[in-house]
Amino acid sequence: MTPKVLWEIVKTAAARADIPQLAPHDLRRTSPRLWHLAGGELDQIQFLLGHVSIQTTEQYLGCKQKLRYAVKDKMQIEP
Repeated sequence: MTPKVLWEIVKTAAARADIPQLAPHDLRRTSPRLWHLAGGELDQIQFLLGHVSIQTTEQYLGCKQKLRYAVKDKMQIEP
């Protein structure tokens, strides 16, 4: 599949969905964000995306610390 074919597929699907200015790279972020929201580990997402730096993956996902749902709260360790 060539880049031109991919662009045409995305352009056609975006037109059907009434989404203006959608590019293939825009779609590259969707799955990783869903993985992250589902509790996927950053290092696994980093590996799947092929990023050398975890900071790149964090920026790519738009990671923000969620104080209401802290990671440590999932460990269920009682004092």
